[in-house]
Amino acid sequence: MHTCYSTCCNGTEPVSLKRTLKSVCKKLHTSFTCDVKAKSCTTDADTVRPGDVFFALPENDDELDEVVGLAIHHGCAAVVANRPANGAGSTPFFIMPNVLEGFAQLCHALNDYPAKSLKMIAITGTSGKTSTSYLIAGVLAEAGYQVGLIGSLGIFDGHFLNQTNDSDLTPDQLAAWLNIMTMNGCTHVIVEASSKTIAQGYLAGINFDAVCMTNIKRDHLDFHGTVEQYRRTKLGIFKYAKKKALAICNVDDKITGAILPLIDHPLLSTGIRNQAEVNATLIERYPNEQTFIVTAGTTAAPFCTKIIGDEHIYNCMMATALGIGFEIDLKVVARGIERVESVPGRMERIECGQPFNVFIDSAKTNDSLAATLRTIKEITTGKLICVFAAADYHDPAKRNQIGKSISAFANAIILTSASNKLDPKTIAAICEVGKGLTNKDEIQIMPDRAEAIAWALSDAQTGDTVLIIGNDETNTQNNELNTNKKLQPFCDRYFTRQWLYENQTCMVN
Repeated sequence: MHTCYSTCCNGTEPVSLKRTLKSVCKKLHTSFTCDVKAKSCTTDADTVRPGDVFFALPENDDELDEVVGLAIHHGCAAVVANRPANGAGSTPFFIMPNVLEGFAQLCHALNDYPAKSLKMIAITGTSGKTSTSYLIAGVLAEAGYQVGLIGSLGIFDGHFLNQTNDSDLTPDQLAAWLNIMTMNGCTHVIVEASSKTIAQGYLAGINFDAVCMTNIKRDHLDFHGTVEQYRRTKLGIFKYAKKKALAICNVDDKITGAILPLIDHPLLSTGIRNQAEVNATLIERYPNEQTFIVTAGTTAAPFCTKIIGDEHIYNCMMATALGIGFEIDLKVVARGIERVESVPGRMERIECGQPFNVFIDSAKTNDSLAATLRTIKEITTGKLICVFAAADYHDPAKRNQIGKSISAFANAIILTSASNKLDPKTIAAICEVGKGLTNKDEIQIMPDRAEAIAWALSDAQTGDTVLIIGNDETNTQNNELNTNKKLQPFCDRYFTRQWLYENQTCMVN
């Protein structure tokens, strides 16, 4: 459940509930003639305080009467729900289809709409959101702007990077962080917008100045149900964009290219294979850097990045297009992109003096994984050893294809999981990936992730590459408990660096 109490801390006056809800819902229903002046709001009936506006979001629809009754008992000033409830009595009651969207709008209203004083940039897509957000932040910082960032690796509020447990901030959290960023002097804020965030209305109260759509693949079907619904949800990001907001799309992505006619905004396209407003051509690629030429209209500039791969070039082009759309000189854009030397878990090179290459990547789709493997194979003179956590790919339909992609490039494969136990789900996932593998003689199954990574590193020789497909920046191992018997995070990067430094004398030179 979500709560929102610190909403008047910036000195704003109470706001009109009816006007606020009508701004996001044309079909708002209420029999209450007088307005309600909202001072605070919550979605948790157990913690309602007198004067709160209660937004009813019960886990089960048949619990609506119960939670509404509890909120009224605690003294709420009004109730917002998606249908009538018994026992509401004389309490002002508002009905709207998307209650969470109304909650989000009120959270921003109670914070005096902090996004209005910021240049807001949304990044959505199946993959590439985090890397693109870092690159755009680099470009804007190089141009002299103060940047805030909300994404899967944390929240940068203009002064500090704050770690979060969930990349999808609730509406009250989002409004509160934007308020902090304005107070910290931020001029621009970059928001990674997941399909869940878009679908549930978390972004109400924000009008984006630019929307970057990296690509649209198959993902999150456990939440959306079908590929078609997932794609429609992604397109829904433009509901939260200003009328003249800049749209940036990758025309090499088939689905994104197909929906371009549906985007009624000024558009900048990016591409490598197809003609676009911003194009790139690879010049050379090594394990530790790559050089490519970016062309925008009649202007061109060389880019040299420490992060390698075509996927990174696509992300760089998206950041370049954003810079151009915000009237930043291409040379400044290039410097801003080149200042981003790494992004945690995104084709991240681990260099500890070892005679072989080590990369950590968090590819989540078959397309992204295949692109990563193809790039790694290209710069590898020896064998490619792949450590892969099968259980963390929640869409079973992906796993067979992922197995085929790994087999197409890797010489040795270690299937593992994020935990150290072979539970039924993990066994099933490994089997499904295994069905797609063709080079079965080179397969190892090691449920403990630390053991799997250590085996791969110990097996690597000069000229080889170890590719560790990470779940995220950190993974939890069940056998790592602190004194309070709580799970400790297992970090691929930390463990890999530690192992390499401790085993330098054992490695082949």
